[in-house]
Amino acid sequence: MLKYVLTLTALALLLAPAPTLAGTVPVEGEGDPALYVVKVHADWCGSCTALVPILEEVQVGVADHPVLFVQLDVTDSTLTSQARLLAAALDVEDHFKANNKTGLVLLINAQDHTLLETVTKQNSASEIVGKIKTHLAAQTKQDESAE
Repeated sequence: MLKYVLTLTALALLLAPAPTLAGTVPVEGEGDPALYVVKVHADWCGSCTALVPILEEVQVGVADHPVLFVQLDVTDSTLTSQARLLAAALDVEDHFKANNKTGLVLLINAQDHTLLETVTKQNSASEIVGKIKTHLAAQTKQDESAE
């Protein structure tokens, strides 16, 4: 009987489908971001919570533009350390240190890393989308005139 159970178990293991591994997803598009939208966030910050639906709407509004949304989380010392490293990797660490208040959203030129504007929960999603598109248009004009 034991031999029969072991045989069935072994057979079941052999015939069982292989475990599903992570799949691939198509990654469309190419190029670098023209603008960073950097949110300084903490879980305990009410303004940060209020910004979540606003920034989700903003992301939809600029989905076809080269805009990178980044969250620098300062909820605790470990996350703050990681946020500083991410800011350094994006070359925006000086702006992060100078604007280290939670609930701020920094609009930063991704090419020259200049701080273009700071927005908060007081700005509507459509207002922020308008500001982003205005900054992108100005960058495009500047790039065209440089050529």
